[in-house]
Amino acid sequence: MLREIFIYITAFGLLFFLGDFAHNYYIENQEITLGFSLRNMYAFHAFFSLQICIIFALLSANEKLRPQLGFIYLGSFVLKILVFCAVFYSLLFVGEKLSNTQRISLIIPMIVFLILEVYFMIKILNKNHSQK
Repeated sequence: MLREIFIYITAFGLLFFLGDFAHNYYIENQEITLGFSLRNMYAFHAFFSLQICIIFALLSANEKLRPQLGFIYLGSFVLKILVFCAVFYSLLFVGEKLSNTQRISLIIPMIVFLILEVYFMIKILNKNHSQK
């Protein structure tokens, strides 16, 4: 279990630094001004996705919850979107309208971390399925 958690922390940490660096590098080379911090977007998604993976790895040890983990994950995804909207409310809903570049820059971190999160969730759910 500790080995899995260490792998999650390492993978999400590496993805945070590589994704943030590459995205900022591209934005600076194109001389685009976003008006918000990309690092905050990457940090939010990295932290929240990491927490989801750790929590589900721990929940997978519970025999009664194993069959329901897929449904619980769907709920956690909705929760992640709601928390994101609450944390970045002023950026998303108040103020000036976002340009297409700004919108895409908001979505890219979510997609990048969602791919890794889903990969780990598939591994957790498949492991639980084989333990039945």
